[in-house]
Amino acid sequence: MRKALLLGAGVAAVLLGGSGTRQAAPDGRELVTSLGCGACHAGGPGGEAIRSVAPSFGADARELAPAYIFHYLADPRTVQPDIAPARMPGYDLNERQRVALALFVTNDREMRGVDDAFRAAVDRHPDADRAEGHALFEALNCAGCHLHPEAAPRVTAPDLGFTALRVREDWLAGYLADPVTIRPAGLRPGRGGQMPDFRLTPAEVTAITSFLMTPGGTTTTPAANRPLPSPPVAAAPQWEPVALSPFSMQKAEALLRDRWSCLGCHQLGDDGGRIGPRLDGIAHRLQPEYVRAVIHDPGTLAPGTIMPRSLEQPDRLDLIASFLLLRDAPWTGSERVAGAARPHPPDTTPGAATYQAQCAPCHGVRGAGDGFNARFLPVAPTAHNDSAAMSLRPDDTLYDGVHAGGWILGKSHRMPAFGASLDDGEKRALVRYMRTLCRCQGPAWSRDGRATR
Repeated sequence: MRKALLLGAGVAAVLLGGSGTRQAAPDGRELVTSLGCGACHAGGPGGEAIRSVAPSFGADARELAPAYIFHYLADPRTVQPDIAPARMPGYDLNERQRVALALFVTNDREMRGVDDAFRAAVDRHPDADRAEGHALFEALNCAGCHLHPEAAPRVTAPDLGFTALRVREDWLAGYLADPVTIRPAGLRPGRGGQMPDFRLTPAEVTAITSFLMTPGGTTTTPAANRPLPSPPVAAAPQWEPVALSPFSMQKAEALLRDRWSCLGCHQLGDDGGRIGPRLDGIAHRLQPEYVRAVIHDPGTLAPGTIMPRSLEQPDRLDLIASFLLLRDAPWTGSERVAGAARPHPPDTTPGAATYQAQCAPCHGVRGAGDGFNARFLPVAPTAHNDSAAMSLRPDDTLYDGVHAGGWILGKSHRMPAFGASLDDGEKRALVRYMRTLCRCQGPAWSRDGRATR
């Protein structure tokens, strides 16, 4: 299976630490705790253990030469064998990324020392700077293991409390042994991410797989003290794919390609966006009842996702879930995504956070229609910063597009409907935020305040 660096926003990150001696009879819980899985994943043992042993960075931390960091990232090796089984995982970082990270971690671009290889790398990437390294550091949540005054740990990966309900055991074992890209743009689309390779032994793979696949084995409850999901996934996982005729298979594919918005974010064959995981070969990866349930209510089963709750009827959900599970396609992981802009300073304007999460992957951080996913769509996303075009659209029209999707306005069906996932206040705040992007108002006849009250 290929290892792919997961890049949204053109970023990646790395963890620095030690590797240790393999355990002869490893314990799954100890491994998950010691390796720091809870530093990125909710629903598992917390990240405190790894943060207590991983090196800290910043002004008060031990000084490290940039050249040392640059070379270490290319080939992580044992540095602190006493903290085993914790270890430095492997990342597929290119030379530019290693330069930028070295500059950020050491906080001194001019500390080149006498290392000719590092000096030459810096000269080959003169615009790789500390700011880029900061973005890389945050993209893969390096702060989950390494304390740094300019970065905070955060949840960036799926909830381990749902593992047994979500994935197939045989797939999980293969994935742990050889991780591949699943979410090409990161859990928060555009920020990027990557599952590191801890170079697990077969015994460690078996121990971790057994631990994660034991219901309730990770923590008493998943993240934020949420209870396990209600039926059909947890209490009554009986759903199975419906046998589909050739006509029904064609109907389901036509719905996906020509009616539903799924391929605005997901890739199916050569078609579709790069925000979410590929839809090819999910029968090899996911439990059938999870597929059916997550299409209906993704926010409950995949906390943090921007995928909206479906407005479709149950029989349509059965049809699409069955098609995806019965479609004979291999699972190969998702292609990496690169080229999005660097992170911008936080915007506290009402609606800004929702826009950055739900809209910016396609419409762009500044509403210019240039999000990283735009090039994978058959119709160019609307430029919300275009005052000439936006001034012709009433606020009610913008609200309807957010609520019901692009098709309701005669626009692309690849624009999803967020009506079941955002409340009325959030949708109105989005409309107001779009008006700040275009610096315009709707037509004079429409300004009665209904959509912006």
